[in-house]
Amino acid sequence: MAHGRLVGEGTTVAQVDVDPDALGARFRMDLGVVGDTAATARAVLGELDRRAAGTAQGYRSAAVAERLAREGRWRDVPYKEETEEGRIDPRTLSAALDALLPAERTVAVDSGNFMGYPAMYFDVPDVDGFVFTQAFQSIGLGLATAIGAAIARPDRLTVAALGDGGALMGVADLETAVRLRLDLLVVVYDDEAYGAEVHHFGPDGHPLDHVTFPPADIAAIGRGFGCEAVTVRAPADLETVAGWLAGPRARPLVVDAKVTRGEPSWWLAEAFRGH
Repeated sequence: MAHGRLVGEGTTVAQVDVDPDALGARFRMDLGVVGDTAATARAVLGELDRRAAGTAQGYRSAAVAERLAREGRWRDVPYKEETEEGRIDPRTLSAALDALLPAERTVAVDSGNFMGYPAMYFDVPDVDGFVFTQAFQSIGLGLATAIGAAIARPDRLTVAALGDGGALMGVADLETAVRLRLDLLVVVYDDEAYGAEVHHFGPDGHPLDHVTFPPADIAAIGRGFGCEAVTVRAPADLETVAGWLAGPRARPLVVDAKVTRGEPSWWLAEAFRGH
């Protein structure tokens, strides 16, 4: 509920819950209904049909329909690009990669400041195409999970989306990916930090020595394990990715994407608000 800001002022709020004590416990409400949400929704839908409420235009205006058609995917939504010398905006990176990748893909995402971007921008063909490993908010599980997904669905390209912190935790698994000759693209959002901690604790003046890293050549590390690899600092650097995607993809490709560091991801800023 965006800490209460998602609901506009003057909006009538009805809350449905099977637990009476939950009504109004976390957010203001105008009407509380004790009941199962699915059963209540069906009853409301039936009542709306009875009243022919569907004939009212309300929110479903021509302008909203036009905007949905124009901005139905995140890569179609405009944004102000963040700039930093020698680094690429993670949104620009993600949108460009999404345009390059084949439609049949599995996307496995590790945890961290970066993780909203592949979830937002990388399209998947079905529910099985998205694998998310943020159990207990732990990081470092993404690469191993992607390897499992690649073995389970060899008919699809598997994309492992990792932060540099999580990638370095599980980096030894690259040997497994090479040995098994997996069809695997490893994209590392490299901000030289545990970005979530930097943007959570930094604004309050906490020391960041333990959550920032010296520069690492993750592309070179990938080559050391037998992968193909490329360092990406600008969209033009993705030509190497396009060439690898064209085949034969005999070895996994590691993309060390040096991403901008000035701002937290929007979802992280929202999650940390008030904490």
